[in-house]
Amino acid sequence: MKLLRVILTASALLVSAGNHAKTPQASVVPVGQAAKAKGIWIDVRTPKEFKTGNIEGALNIPVDQITERIHSVSPDKHAPLHLYCRSGRRVGIAIKQLEELGYTDITNHGGYQDLRRQGIR
Repeated sequence: MKLLRVILTASALLVSAGNHAKTPQASVVPVGQAAKAKGIWIDVRTPKEFKTGNIEGALNIPVDQITERIHSVSPDKHAPLHLYCRSGRRVGIAIKQLEELGYTDITNHGGYQDLRRQGIR
């Protein structure tokens, strides 16, 4: 199992944003440091959970459908993907699957309620 990388410094963020390396660039965003980043936002919760509230502009692709549907959403495997769920656990599963498909710029934003508390709408 691949270990998720944690990007903590601004320089690391700049390097990963400007460099579309061939190796996975998954990261975990610590609570309090998330910002509405540019890229594709994906909610990997169930449709029922998604309907109770979601981040504006996010697409709902449940974790059990991510491998089948990601190509239609992002054929570019180096495009920034921003994933969240209820706690971050399902995102971890989705990231592993996406990395196996060759996606390289994936961020685990953790839970929906955590994003809301940080002002992400």
